[in-house]
Amino acid sequence: MRRNHSEGNDLGWAVEWKLVRDPAYRVLLLDPDARSAGEVLRALGGVQVDHARTRPEAFARLGSAVYGAVLSAHARPLLDGIAFLLEAETVAPDAMRVLLTGDEEIDAEIDQRSATGHMFRFWNTPFDPRTLAGLVGEGVKLQRLQRESRALAQKLNVDLEKLRRREKLLDIVVRERTREIEVAYQKLKIANRQAILGLAEAIEAKDPYTKGHCGRTAAYALALARECGYPGEDLEALEFASFLHDVGKIGIKDAVLLKPGPLDSEEWDHMRQHPVKGYEITGQIDLLRPSMGCIRNHHERWDGRGYPDGLVAEAIPLGARIVAIADAFDAMATDRPYKRAMSAAQCRAAFERTAGAQYDPALIEIWVGRKIADEFLEEQ
Repeated sequence: MRRNHSEGNDLGWAVEWKLVRDPAYRVLLLDPDARSAGEVLRALGGVQVDHARTRPEAFARLGSAVYGAVLSAHARPLLDGIAFLLEAETVAPDAMRVLLTGDEEIDAEIDQRSATGHMFRFWNTPFDPRTLAGLVGEGVKLQRLQRESRALAQKLNVDLEKLRRREKLLDIVVRERTREIEVAYQKLKIANRQAILGLAEAIEAKDPYTKGHCGRTAAYALALARECGYPGEDLEALEFASFLHDVGKIGIKDAVLLKPGPLDSEEWDHMRQHPVKGYEITGQIDLLRPSMGCIRNHHERWDGRGYPDGLVAEAIPLGARIVAIADAFDAMATDRPYKRAMSAAQCRAAFERTAGAQYDPALIEIWVGRKIADEFLEEQ
């Protein structure tokens, strides 16, 4: 960057002398000539300037202090200022370097030898003190900004490392708590299933002839649900509903529930209350509330002649339609005191006759067409 004393008043540098005079930011001057060095010292009055007369002395000072600007005279063969400033860059890379010379013909040589382009040239001595002071002041300010920038970057790196350590610790804590929650959830899930099985066993205890009916109904319902694309997140509620579809029979009189012969109309009215009673029982348990619709409506018919609500076709919850088929299949395929079990073919035929009247025809088509019953019941 070329500057001469005629430009002194036009540089536009607002030198903040409070900053330039900061003792933490010094200027190094290499000049073997005491007279010319004195001119520089007077021009930079008030700034901390260290004067070295020889290259070794200058490098010794560079290694022991921080300099915002490095100035060098150029008087070959006694002193090669260009070589000194190029070498000084390796010791003080942030410092502004200024060559003091009266030889304007040296420009080409400076350009050739200064590959980095960071050398600031000042010539035409004797120089304008304001120009030199302004140039040095800018160098000191620049060096200070660079140091503050590095200090800030270092602080940010330290803070970032602290955040990373905290994040790592938090991640460990979260994983551990998540594992504990998962373990607790699995224990709770097992306990809930045991409670549901206990309810199912309580139902079956009232009628020894239906032993295992709840578990089989659940297995059939889940098999059909998977084949018809039932939402995976709802399968657990369907399984619970299948296990407990007859939970309302706990509230049915034994004389009606265990009657060996046909029920009269009054007894049938009482028996038909069990879906509503089951609905009321499961409504008291948060875990079973998603299953309430299946339990209440698993005796509805596709044609609307079912109970307790007389729902028609797709107004019947899908889960209830599935449980109805699973419940009916187990009744058909299991020996009872009053009848023998039907074969797989007979069960399929019965479903085909009642599809569209009692049962959802689309579900019956899946049940029969994909022979879902075959994995549970051997052909007879």
